[in-house]
Amino acid sequence: MIQDFYTKTMGHENFSDCVKAFFLLLPTSLLAMLVGNPGEPAFETKGLFTPSTSWCTVRATFFEDYVYNQRFLNQFTVAGMDEPKTFAKLTTNAGMLIVNFKNRLDLYGIGGTSRLQVNQEIFSKMQGCWGFGGKFIIHRTHAFYIGTDIKYFATDQKPLYFLSDGLPFNVVGDFELHYSETQFALGVSFLTQPLSPYIYGTYLIAKFDPHPMTALVQWPLDTDVLVDAVLNSATSQRRFGIALGATFLSGNKASLAVESRMFNQNAVDVKLEIRF
Repeated sequence: MIQDFYTKTMGHENFSDCVKAFFLLLPTSLLAMLVGNPGEPAFETKGLFTPSTSWCTVRATFFEDYVYNQRFLNQFTVAGMDEPKTFAKLTTNAGMLIVNFKNRLDLYGIGGTSRLQVNQEIFSKMQGCWGFGGKFIIHRTHAFYIGTDIKYFATDQKPLYFLSDGLPFNVVGDFELHYSETQFALGVSFLTQPLSPYIYGTYLIAKFDPHPMTALVQWPLDTDVLVDAVLNSATSQRRFGIALGATFLSGNKASLAVESRMFNQNAVDVKLEIRF
């Protein structure tokens, strides 16, 4: 009966292509999180409540991270269909709490929300995100800083619907895409008050895991008809990238940073930080 409905409305082949097109939307090269200035642990030496001689201070950060038009390699192909270019966007609004030791080491935790959009076809709403990491100054002189940053970031995204041939397929049930990444970065910065430009080389290991492997979607022309769409896990292939940015310092107590990332992700980030 359901097969007859498909054939009468769109034809079996057209319907199959619509469902299979969903397979093409899962990328194999994924998104990444901000890096930040390699000299950050040593920049604001005096906090709102702590002197510059303190061996341990706390900083609070709010940032907005926007990954735009990220090109993905397609893991799935369908016979008779052109392989589309796949792009994605990941918007993150989050806070970061940082504990600094001896103006050389930062340990931090990340908490906030993220929203994923793929190809103007897969949409989710703001979902929780979290992460943790550390930043360490390897070497510094009066003006130059060499440092490294290592972090883990994760978010569970629940797609609301996806579009295929202009038709919205609502996702029903408990289907989520679990995104996680581990990022390593090594960079150098130059300090000339109140500006510090920096550059990083980055290495990204990222993965999408669907839970469960099959998404149940609602046929748009008849809400009583449900269709299965099977997905696989996807891992990143383009892992090396570059991050460029600049930090503006204000009175050794606050800073504003702007960052752009390229190659393994195309993104911009704005970060406001206050030291306590």
